[in-house]
Amino acid sequence: MKVLWLCNLILPQAGEALGITGIPKEGWVEGLMSAMESLSPDIELAVAFPVSEEYDGKRGTFKVSESSDFTVSYFAFYEDTVHLDVFESALVGRMNRILDEFRPDIIHIFGTESPHALAMSKAATEDDFHYHPGKERLLITFQGICAAVAADYLACLPDDIVSASTFRDTVKRDNIRQQQEKFRSRAVNELEAVKRAGHVGGRTGFDKKWATRLGPDAVYHYAGEVMRPVFYEPLPADIERDKNTIFISGADYPLKGFHILLKALDGINWPELRIRVAGQNIVSCDTLKQKVRISEYGKYLGELIESCNLQGRVTFLGRIPAEEMRKEYLKCGMYICPSTIENSPNSIVEAALCEAPIIASRVGGIPDIIDDGNQALLYECNARKPLDEVAASLRKCIEFVKLDYDRALERGKAARMRALKDHDPKTVASQMLDIYSGMCAEDK
Repeated sequence: MKVLWLCNLILPQAGEALGITGIPKEGWVEGLMSAMESLSPDIELAVAFPVSEEYDGKRGTFKVSESSDFTVSYFAFYEDTVHLDVFESALVGRMNRILDEFRPDIIHIFGTESPHALAMSKAATEDDFHYHPGKERLLITFQGICAAVAADYLACLPDDIVSASTFRDTVKRDNIRQQQEKFRSRAVNELEAVKRAGHVGGRTGFDKKWATRLGPDAVYHYAGEVMRPVFYEPLPADIERDKNTIFISGADYPLKGFHILLKALDGINWPELRIRVAGQNIVSCDTLKQKVRISEYGKYLGELIESCNLQGRVTFLGRIPAEEMRKEYLKCGMYICPSTIENSPNSIVEAALCEAPIIASRVGGIPDIIDDGNQALLYECNARKPLDEVAASLRKCIEFVKLDYDRALERGKAARMRALKDHDPKTVASQMLDIYSGMCAEDK
């Protein structure tokens, strides 16, 4: 069975072969590949991914690991990853080139957020002289859902912030309202891509509901996710958590909900509090360069940090590798996911695998991946409610964790047990192989 994976990112082995530097050395794809090798060594696997224009059309092979004989083919194609709301028809030709060469039995598209998902869906199903496996051999598994993101993108944001623009926003045409419009454009592409697929996969009742809306004729499959390998390692015996540290895994755009967390901490009597944020610092506005580059959302976050008396308590860590993320999960007092919309965020699962006390918003598919009360605390986050009301709900959870920290640690242990079961690489690989085999058997 020949299977082609269409991914959003370059695999590190392929990046090394192409001479592309700065590619993270760890990823969930490798874990899934390794598990598939052990379960189905006869599978012939290829991976396609977007690159800059100079690498367009490059192809080759790599081994999953130095100790493995499992060889994977790779195909690089050019895509404008800055303007993901713009679909270019030339992408279909690049997908046709890959299909004509590899001629897969199954195409598996991971995620609907990028134009290449629609391009591959078109290439797989259109009727012309190219090789087309057809819609019954096309599987799309959901990651985020653009239509849902567009609907809730402005959640808990003041009207004046939504429409305002900094210099950077004006030049890039990228203020908060324009960002929402870009997600609406991406949702149109998402809809057409899913409609062309005979099979869709997901993990939550939330994405199943959206699958029914977007692709009512497609067969829905449960398809689990694998985390990055480092998170499956045994935990240290001497974990020392700093009860005064909150860790969050992203804050660079509104749907991540950092403004809600900041408002929840407004005036809190917690002098030792520290907030650590994985991701770029978008709030600094001291130098001329920073003033030119700051977005309206970054400016708003900076103002909140000041008005909520949190100056000097927020640290942005930049983009950090999996090993450093694991260290943050292991030493934080609590991990908070304040997103206003999510499907099945990997960050929650990673935090669970590290037994971190977890607080998360009750949105999207989150209640399906972690149990409120037993494995985490979930707070109400309705996109139509005002910021103060949602922030008050989050603050109650923070206070509850502080009040009974031993119970929070117990929830962390329960969360790890579930995550190890739900995201076991061999279990997920077996699910995928069963889906592929069923798709191949349909037209026999």
